[in-house]
Amino acid sequence: MGFIFFKEKMQDRTYLSQQILSFLMFLLGEYYEDEARDIADRLKKVGMKVDIRTFTAGEMEISHHLEGRMSVLKGKLEETDYARYERCLNALRKVLAAGAGPEDFGERFHLELDPQINEKRLQFAEILKADMPEEEREAKMKAFASIKADLLDVYDAENFIDTVLNRNDIEIGEYVGSKLDDPILRVIDEGEDLEEESDLAKTTTVFTVEPRAQVFVDEFYAALVEEMDDDFEDEYEREYLSLFFLGRLIFDLKEPSPGKVDLEAFRERCQFDMEKKGDLLEIDGSSAAEELARSLEKNGVLKVKGDSIKWKR
Repeated sequence: MGFIFFKEKMQDRTYLSQQILSFLMFLLGEYYEDEARDIADRLKKVGMKVDIRTFTAGEMEISHHLEGRMSVLKGKLEETDYARYERCLNALRKVLAAGAGPEDFGERFHLELDPQINEKRLQFAEILKADMPEEEREAKMKAFASIKADLLDVYDAENFIDTVLNRNDIEIGEYVGSKLDDPILRVIDEGEDLEEESDLAKTTTVFTVEPRAQVFVDEFYAALVEEMDDDFEDEYEREYLSLFFLGRLIFDLKEPSPGKVDLEAFRERCQFDMEKKGDLLEIDGSSAAEELARSLEKNGVLKVKGDSIKWKR
């Protein structure tokens, strides 16, 4: 496989050491349950010992907004921001006046904002699906940066309009009346010169509880990741690299030291550097030295007695 460690995302020197856990198991990651079972099943096929632990997790997001009538916010927002919101509202009024209903509102709103939106989506999708080297794909992405920006603008506009509809009690397909003459707007607070005590300053708190699953792998079998099919590396690159580096560490620790060593000497063996043409790989499992020693003992590689460690021949 060679030294794949020079990939940019692995430049964090503490990446591997933070992943080593106690209880003789390596935390590969946290996922939705279906994805966790897919990963676990594929790892088991090559002989790894895997455990899945399910739980519920809560996440809280707090965002700060400004809320008020459009006429009031006009003097509080940057001109460019206000013009963008006004353009979205004009598009909303136009498609509603033209009779847009729940089934076609989204598409008609998108087209009103950008008549070429569908063509741009196709162009962008072709880049993502095309079979080409990653460098070529990145170059094309840069060339189509303006298209990506346009797609994101439409996405942001849709989110803004969803909030407008909600805050003004508007249902698509129902009579709107004067609700959009001077609607209530709720926009992200970018920190303009507005006092925190202002009546316009609001917060949105979203608390979500979801089922999750953690995938644990017996460290001793991590090197088996090299027997995984190429699809696994493509789909789960972070997981592949984590197991590859962990397997490299375990492989090194399986090499016997002459005689007995104490825990501190073993801890020093749990960290090492490698270099190839100026690219560096640093693996540090020293903080989990005791756990790694127990894993190797469990699998018959060495014997731990108190502070003494001896490899079995």
